[in-house]
Amino acid sequence: MSEKMGNGGEILFTRHSKAKYGTYGEAVKSENPEAPHDPNRQLENDLPEAGIELARKKAEELFATMNPETDALFFASSKEMRAFETAKIYRDIAKEKGFEIIIPYTEENKEKKSGITRKLADENIKAIDSLSLKIPNSLVGNVFNPEAYLGEINWSAVDEETKRKWKEAREIINSDDQGSWGANFYKHSEAIQKIFPEIKSSRDEYATTFQKLLRLTEFAQNKIKEVGHGKNVKVLSFGHENYMGYAMNKYLGDHNLGNCETVSIDVDGKELIKKRS
Repeated sequence: MSEKMGNGGEILFTRHSKAKYGTYGEAVKSENPEAPHDPNRQLENDLPEAGIELARKKAEELFATMNPETDALFFASSKEMRAFETAKIYRDIAKEKGFEIIIPYTEENKEKKSGITRKLADENIKAIDSLSLKIPNSLVGNVFNPEAYLGEINWSAVDEETKRKWKEAREIINSDDQGSWGANFYKHSEAIQKIFPEIKSSRDEYATTFQKLLRLTEFAQNKIKEVGHGKNVKVLSFGHENYMGYAMNKYLGDHNLGNCETVSIDVDGKELIKKRS
């Protein structure tokens, strides 16, 4: 089930596949575990084999609902490696099936890009800031993980005040662990924000990041006009659960968004989000 917009266009949002989160693991055990996350300094191959297989399976299912004769695809992604690698798998399968892939950049514009944005551009995937994560403190971003996924932390490089706050925050998580980073973030982010004010709550993410995500509809409509060949233009965007949980619960009554689960975003209809696959 999906919502159309404009001249046969559609915005689809897919959460990234299962991932290793390797960059974050390296950050918290480094000499500066509280450093901000830098998207231009990430470990590659962040999807394990299970994540690659899941992305391929879900891509096949999604494209089975589309028609390469009538649909053209535009790919956009967060700057996080796990989202980018998921988008590449979907893009590769779309090409195999004969879908037209709309090119996001001219060669001249591509040459102006650098870092992770250039890597996405080279794969004909547009890097979108509103899909990307802003993590000012790698250690604090780790606080929502279940105990088993906290990883090795270099506590010798953490000051006593932060250790005190961490202990207080972890007591909240451990007393009512929801089983995943995303579920803990949705349930406890407002309480944790009182301890670590630099964290955006799930409600904050809805009011800011998610609302910016909706601008993709305007972007997609412009792409429809540019293409001008009569095909339905579908914008396939890949990102994260952080800014989707509150909206998912608001419109679907369930905050969970599984790996490689896709929803359709519609700003014109009464239902802003509908399940797609």
